[in-house]
Amino acid sequence: MKKKFGLFPLLCLVLLLTLFLKPVPVAACSCVMKPSVDKGYSRSQAVFSGEVIGIKDNNGLLGRRGKTVLFNVKETWKGINETEVAIATGSSDGDCGIAFVVGEEYLVYARLSDMYGDESLTSIICDPTTELGNAAEDIAILGQGQVPTQDVKSVDNGKSTVLIGGGVVFIAGLIAIFGWYRVKRNK
Repeated sequence: MKKKFGLFPLLCLVLLLTLFLKPVPVAACSCVMKPSVDKGYSRSQAVFSGEVIGIKDNNGLLGRRGKTVLFNVKETWKGINETEVAIATGSSDGDCGIAFVVGEEYLVYARLSDMYGDESLTSIICDPTTELGNAAEDIAILGQGQVPTQDVKSVDNGKSTVLIGGGVVFIAGLIAIFGWYRVKRNK
């Protein structure tokens, strides 16, 4: 005799899909013209020069996108006093991302934005961020910067590991409930 599949497993599946599947935001980027140094400076919360020491891809299960770029700050003009700072940017120019390269130095204009997840300093292709070798005119306008005074070393806070672990435990719990239900139903 065939048994019916049952409503409970179907309900569990719908609940699982509702909790973990969500629409992925899509971004497209187009800039008419990069702003002048003065305009870029005034609309930025941070302006600094530094070397890229790490890039972390944020595309993952938690709906985040883009990448986090870690800088060793050499000189600062606005908003930064730390020796290391992380900024967010897109994965490619299609989502406004800047193609930073580890080991290269940049003059960075960054604003607070939640464009790539949590609110953080963000720099996009529409900002006047550029390789330091191409920034002589900007630096002439900005003047002498300051050396950051607060020595900071980056630390991974492990937030994503905790969230992924919680998701694994939740899914394991659903599987256990489903198994218990099938065993109970087959008796």
